[in-house]
Amino acid sequence: MPKFRFICGQCGQETTQYASPKLEQIICKCSGVAKRQFPGAGSQVVREVMDSFTNVRTASDEKEQNKARKTEYFWEVEVPRLIQTYSLQTCLEEGWLVYNDRQELVIGKPPSKR
Repeated sequence: MPKFRFICGQCGQETTQYASPKLEQIICKCSGVAKRQFPGAGSQVVREVMDSFTNVRTASDEKEQNKARKTEYFWEVEVPRLIQTYSLQTCLEEGWLVYNDRQELVIGKPPSKR
């Protein structure tokens, strides 16, 4: 059974409960009628605390991990392709190619996090 959100028309109390999709309304604790709300209306982002000691939340961790993966993919896969496609001048301007201490051209490193 799916979980639905019901709001009472008399007292305004909001409750969530498992109910049949055919059920349109339920009886509230105040003896009023609570009507089923449209699924997803008023829904909130789930922010589960992964570690109660450090208070690390799921959403922020996922954003940082995805950003790191995209940066790593860009520098390991896309930059070598771009170097083969574009001219030397463009590669130097974009930072894809850099000169090392021995004045050799090497693939640049991703920008450091500040």
